[in-house]
Amino acid sequence: MRLKDGNFYTDSRTNKVYRLNEDNKGSWYLSTHDDEANNQMSRTSGRNMMKMLKSFYNKVNDS
Repeated sequence: MRLKDGNFYTDSRTNKVYRLNEDNKGSWYLSTHDDEANNQMSRTSGRNMMKMLKSFYNKVNDS
């Protein structure tokens, strides 16, 4: 599995869609944009993000 900034993932528990982001320090986080605000989850290492994505998220297909 490779992380790619800008990919979208669906939370298998809530069906919410999140965007994968990499900051300028190499940390990764998921964000969602709703009507009220741009919400960001806490940042983590690439290795931890891969574990989290494999456990709880499904990648949204590009097509």
